[in-house]
Amino acid sequence: MGLLAEWIAALQGLLDSPSLVTLLGLVLLTVPIVMIARVLRRAGYSPWWVLLVLVPLVNLIALWVFAYARWPAIDEAPPHG
Repeated sequence: MGLLAEWIAALQGLLDSPSLVTLLGLVLLTVPIVMIARVLRRAGYSPWWVLLVLVPLVNLIALWVFAYARWPAIDEAPPHG
């Protein structure tokens, strides 16, 4: 239990720094936004649509619309076979 308590104390000491918390928050916000932008680009939409993720409730509506809309990338793909 001593090692775990030391880790927790060290983490609490790190999180007392506002700049580190801000940096961690930006990283945790940026990674999903970049991944969603790549999915939108591959689906044929503008990656700028990812900004809807930042607006509460609008992000859920946008997810529903994109899920059931025709994807331009699929419409432009050559037929298989």
